[in-house]
Amino acid sequence: MFTYIKPEFMIHAFTKQRDTTLKDRSICVARLGDLAVNMSLIDENSFALSLENVKDGAQYSGRAFNIKKSAAEDIVPIVEDLFRKMQLLNDQEVFSKREHVWKMYAMDWLENQGISFDDYIDSRMSHLTKDEGFHWKGLEEYLSSDYLNVVDTMRIIEKYSQSEEEKKEYIDFVARDIVELRRHYSLAAMQEKFDEHNARFANRKMFAFGIEVEADSRDEAREKLKKIIGEEKETFVIRG
Repeated sequence: MFTYIKPEFMIHAFTKQRDTTLKDRSICVARLGDLAVNMSLIDENSFALSLENVKDGAQYSGRAFNIKKSAAEDIVPIVEDLFRKMQLLNDQEVFSKREHVWKMYAMDWLENQGISFDDYIDSRMSHLTKDEGFHWKGLEEYLSSDYLNVVDTMRIIEKYSQSEEEKKEYIDFVARDIVELRRHYSLAAMQEKFDEHNARFANRKMFAFGIEVEADSRDEAREKLKKIIGEEKETFVIRG
C-alpha cells in the first residue's frame, strides 16, 4: 500500500489543499492496486474520504468530516479502518484472480491427460483423494511452483481466456503478481536461513587453546593455520 497522506495528517492536508487542488479535483490519500482512498472537497470546513476502484469507478465506502467538529485523533481510527477495508478488498481480488488462473491450469492439466472436464467430474477419479489417484496441484502448491513460471502461466492464460480483454487483464495481473510472490518466497527463504544461522550460533560452544606457529610473518602464520584447519575454517576464529 502506498500511503501519500498519513491518517494523523488528514486535517492538515485538507487545510493546505482546500483552496487550490481540491477545488479542481480529488486527491489520492492511499493506493493499492486498482483501489484508492481519495479526498474530495465538500465545503471550506468539510471534506470526504471515499474508497474507490479507480479502474471501474465503483465506490465501496466513504465518510464525511467537518474540521470544526472533528479533531485529528477522531479522524485517525476512521481512516485506518478505510485502509484496512482497502487491504481486505485487494486481498480478495488477488485471491480471486489467482484462483481463476489456477482453474485455467487445471483445465490445461486435464487436456494434457486427455480427459475432458465433464468426463473427470463423472468419473471415479473425481471421488479419489490426491494420494489415491491423479490430480492437478492444489492452489497453494500451484502458486508456489508452476505459477511462478512466467512463460507457462502466460501460455495458459492466452489459451483459456474467453476474450482479448480477459487475456490482457490476467497477463497484466500475473506479471505484477509473480514478481511480488517471488519476492515473498525469496524473503521467506532468506529469513529461514537467518533463523537457522542464529539457532546454530546460539547453541554453539567455543573453546580457546593456545598455539604457536613458526613463520616469517603474521600473515604467513595465519595462512599456515588456515591450511591446518582445512574445510572446517568456518567453525574456527583466528585472533592475531
